[in-house]
Amino acid sequence: MIKTLMKQLGAAIFLLLSVGLYNTVLASPQVAEAHSKALIKKVNTKSTAHSTKEYSRKSEMSSLPDLRKYPSGTPRKKAFLRAVMPYITQQNAVITAERNWLITKRYSSRFSPTEVTRLKDITRRYKIAWQGNTKRIPWNTLLERVDIIPTKMAATMAAAESGWGTSKLARSNNNLFGMKCAKKHCNSEPGKVKGYQHYGSLKEGVNSYVVNLNTHPAYSSFRKSRAQLRKADQEVTASTMIHKLEGYSQKGNRYNNYLFAMYQSNQNLMSP
Repeated sequence: MIKTLMKQLGAAIFLLLSVGLYNTVLASPQVAEAHSKALIKKVNTKSTAHSTKEYSRKSEMSSLPDLRKYPSGTPRKKAFLRAVMPYITQQNAVITAERNWLITKRYSSRFSPTEVTRLKDITRRYKIAWQGNTKRIPWNTLLERVDIIPTKMAATMAAAESGWGTSKLARSNNNLFGMKCAKKHCNSEPGKVKGYQHYGSLKEGVNSYVVNLNTHPAYSSFRKSRAQLRKADQEVTASTMIHKLEGYSQKGNRYNNYLFAMYQSNQNLMSP
């Protein structure tokens, strides 16, 4: 009798184990599939994030498109402005943020080590001599140099100097503003226009132009005129600053008048 019961109990246990194993086998493909989908989703997410980052990086480093493919006139002008103006706007936003920070710190008596480091970085980039003494900060020079270049003025100059982006200098050197270079700093890289600066991206070229106007001794009168507008609480605009641009061209006032006429005839295209 006991042997019979043991046999029956053993059979029941075996049956239960078999059913459990069978269900596990059936469930395994579903679990595997779910796991696989989760893994694929994770990989795709990482891939998408990487692709987005890579696209953003490449966009930032992009060169000017071949605008000769656009019909001359409004279509080409609009394509040029779409390509160039975002970089000018972006650079002006960075400058405005730094300028606002300087204004808030001008009458401060305390500077943290981090703030001193930031101030040293700004004076270095704007080529202002300062040894780090917070009691002798060259505020007037700082605020005279750390200021925007009106976006529409910069865009007009870029269009004038590059033939709306069609010149070889613009296409091969990412140089929209006719920026020359000293002989010792120039190189003879194949495909580049010699004697002129060449940049790795449009952004780099725009930033170099802005730094040039804000630091080079040749444009000190431009910066002083801009500072006078600030003191008078007047807006710094393209129409006011184009006529203050002395020394950029050997043509002098004729160049400024040409730029102003060009600005007036195209400013509607530059509006958002």
